[in-house]
Amino acid sequence: MNVHNPAQSFFRPMVNTRFRQQFRRQKTLSWSGNRLLWLSIGKILLVLFPLVLVVNFWLAASFRNLEVSVQAVENARHELMDKQIRLRAQRAQLFSPEQIQLIAAEKFALHIPEKEQVKLF
Repeated sequence: MNVHNPAQSFFRPMVNTRFRQQFRRQKTLSWSGNRLLWLSIGKILLVLFPLVLVVNFWLAASFRNLEVSVQAVENARHELMDKQIRLRAQRAQLFSPEQIQLIAAEKFALHIPEKEQVKLF
């Protein structure tokens, strides 16, 4: 299969090395900077840092309270699940045929009739 691609590949031209050397020599970013600029940055940090610190403490306390409440809910859930398991076991025991016959015999004096007591018409 022959494929013809009319677009030619494009290579980015390299920058002249003298230009790159001159660019490196320039001091585009000076850390010493303007004194007024550094004072402004210091004032902003002086205001923002305590604000961020207070927000951080508040969020940490909220998270701790949330964690405690979630733990309490989990404990209550486990207690209710255990109680439900116990109640289901008790219900299954009460609905067993042997237990029903025992309760009927004790409370209502009902007994299973014997063969000579049953007469078919």
